[in-house]
Amino acid sequence: MPQAFTKSGGARIGWVNATWPLAQLSATSERLTIAVRFLGAYTFTPEQVSAVERYVIIPLIGWGIRVRHNAPDCPQRVIFWHWVDPEILLCGIREAGFVPAALGSNAPARRGIAFRWSAIIAAAVIWNGLFLLPFIDQRHLPATPNWTVVFPLAAAFCLSVGILKSPPLQRLVLKPDRNVGEIRPFLRLLVLVIGLLLFVFSILVVTGGFNQQSPPR
Repeated sequence: MPQAFTKSGGARIGWVNATWPLAQLSATSERLTIAVRFLGAYTFTPEQVSAVERYVIIPLIGWGIRVRHNAPDCPQRVIFWHWVDPEILLCGIREAGFVPAALGSNAPARRGIAFRWSAIIAAAVIWNGLFLLPFIDQRHLPATPNWTVVFPLAAAFCLSVGILKSPPLQRLVLKPDRNVGEIRPFLRLLVLVIGLLLFVFSILVVTGGFNQQSPPR
């Protein structure tokens, strides 16, 4: 009976790259999974994979394997990085019994980014507008940053979470026939980064950290 194959390494899921040891590859005869810390796990059946192939940018530094698949709810680019020769990974996957069974022609055609351009432009306008709002009336401009710094971050955080969770919002910001799964890793990373910034800036505002003056030189 084939034994499961497991390796820890790095991964690139869509636009997001995770370094070692944040990713783990596991393969059985029924499943091929790449799990990335903070970004989630991406599991494929043999019927969803047309090929698992060697992927090399720079030997030893930037090499691994690429999973070519037809899963519509997963980013098109799925790469697992490791410092061993990619042939070792491919051999381990084959020995685990995982055999790609999908036809390459069945892969969904995805051109360009999944977001509508109108949604990108609207988000940029709102983001910059929230930052510029305190400067509209110079007479009431605060001497130090206050909650007006937090509002744009809070808006971006809520929008990112909303796109992840709300199908109506997904239909509004994504192009027709595109799936939120394509951009889920990017959105999760965005939520993590903005959430940390939101927490830090909120603490600074509440505690008056912005009001502390630098000591004289």
